[in-house]
Amino acid sequence: MASVVAERLPPQAQGVQENAWQAARLGFERLFVSAVVRQQLSQPAERGRATRRLPGSSLARRALRAGDEPLGRSNFLKGQAVNGPYGVLARLARHLNIVDEDDRLGRSGEELLLAWAVDEGLPGLLDEDKGGSPGRQWLDRFVQTTASHVAEARWMRPGWSGWQDLAGRLRPDKVGREERRVLRNLLNGDAIRARCLELLCEPQVVSLFRSARDSGGRGNQDRTVLLEGILPSLFVGEHKEDRVIELTVHLADAYEEVASLLEAAFNGLLWGLTHRGGQAEPAELEADVHLLPVFRSICQQLPPSARRLQYLVVKIPSVPQVQDLNPIPPLDGLASQALSAAESPARLIETVISRHRDVQNPKRKGMWIELGERWTLLPGFGWAADAPPKPEVVYLHTFRVPNAYSFLGELGLAGMEVPDGEA
Repeated sequence: MASVVAERLPPQAQGVQENAWQAARLGFERLFVSAVVRQQLSQPAERGRATRRLPGSSLARRALRAGDEPLGRSNFLKGQAVNGPYGVLARLARHLNIVDEDDRLGRSGEELLLAWAVDEGLPGLLDEDKGGSPGRQWLDRFVQTTASHVAEARWMRPGWSGWQDLAGRLRPDKVGREERRVLRNLLNGDAIRARCLELLCEPQVVSLFRSARDSGGRGNQDRTVLLEGILPSLFVGEHKEDRVIELTVHLADAYEEVASLLEAAFNGLLWGLTHRGGQAEPAELEADVHLLPVFRSICQQLPPSARRLQYLVVKIPSVPQVQDLNPIPPLDGLASQALSAAESPARLIETVISRHRDVQNPKRKGMWIELGERWTLLPGFGWAADAPPKPEVVYLHTFRVPNAYSFLGELGLAGMEVPDGEA
């Protein structure tokens, strides 16, 4: 809806900003989030779940309670284009052709909107002529509201009927019959994705997710479901998609194993600097009586982990769907770095500092540690725990298992809800 509203931006509003289309999309998104929050606050019993996992809802709530401040760049989500409701779903939406690579409405997006319009009793939503169809009138109303919000910084009054209409029609915790049907078909359009969702719906996998959800964070949920649920449920000889899933899960686990060990070493440096008032020579950190056993343990664990990753990387060319993503150079490079780092605590420290620099530079961000004869920990990056971090395997990156279960639950496919807070 944000995409089609932006596409229908009136000609007189074009050129208001360098990227008027994106400005309109973000403007509509702010109106939508504020509308949902207003309805949730006015009807908490009926709309209690409406803001669940809705990015920006806490900021919209704060602005509303501060005298209904208009939402804009200064008080809404930083990097809204990526972190807003549209942004967090954009990659999946592109894969499903709901939007294209330029984030314009795609063929599947038209199908989805028309299905939603049927559920809402808004025929003619995407009519090109400015006729009197209920759907086109509804759309035109919010196109004009969005245009004035973007071009004139206009914010509608608290009593504006559009707040209730926008929140009610696009209520995120309700999925209509036709909309649900189209979404199910779209999600099943890719064979590998469909197989993953099928596996996640297996009763034993759902049970594992429930248990992991109650006993740990997202990393634990992802790891438990992937290793203890998905892998044992695969039938590589019967489903060709299972071969792709099997290699991908093993690669993900091996990558996380190596990365978490290197992360523990880096966090150990942060701990050592923190407990020395923020400054120390590298040799002091290497010889620290608390850190040295940690560094040695990491050096012992890295070689088998790195060799496992190398073994799996060799298998990638035999699975074209994985090879097409071109993961070999970064994964092979990580494995080589890990083997080099395992030579000694001094080499381990050198490696993690080098990796930290390589991560920060492309993002145009400074390092957390200022290097020199004495290293200096920059403010805000300390590690104040009593003991240094343990060298244990944890998943540092999300693999979207809770997100998938959220989709499945709301589409009536997994028989469960995911009660997490905002995304």
